[in-house]
Amino acid sequence: MKDFFQDKFEYDFFASKNWIESIESQEDFMSEFTISSMSHILNAHHIWNRRLLGKKVESELWDVFPVHFLQKLLEENYRETNEYLEKLERTEKIKYHSSEGVLFEKSTIDILYHILNHSNYHRAQIALDLKQNGLKNPNFNFISYH
Repeated sequence: MKDFFQDKFEYDFFASKNWIESIESQEDFMSEFTISSMSHILNAHHIWNRRLLGKKVESELWDVFPVHFLQKLLEENYRETNEYLEKLERTEKIKYHSSEGVLFEKSTIDILYHILNHSNYHRAQIALDLKQNGLKNPNFNFISYH
């Protein structure tokens, strides 16, 4: 299970890195939607990492970061996820509070899968926004990654 998720998070890092580089290279033409969506992807990943690691959250779900800061956040998320995966030996349940304060309990496998799925969902929205604005999209299809 650990190898499966390490591979998928490596792809997730690759895909987001390509998106951030694309955003940086076209920054003057980027919509607020694209920048806030990329920030949101990174914030959500950060929040889930912190829940898994039992650490304090340092950003909110919809905080918007300067474009030049996105790569640093991506690298930190990737490092923290790998830190967690290195210690992953079995599926366990994690209790956490949603942003609305509701208590939940989910398996670590579901949380890890959610992080990956969430990132892809928002990258697809960004792709549509860039296309509608006549800007270049990087390839982020998983099947063409390997």
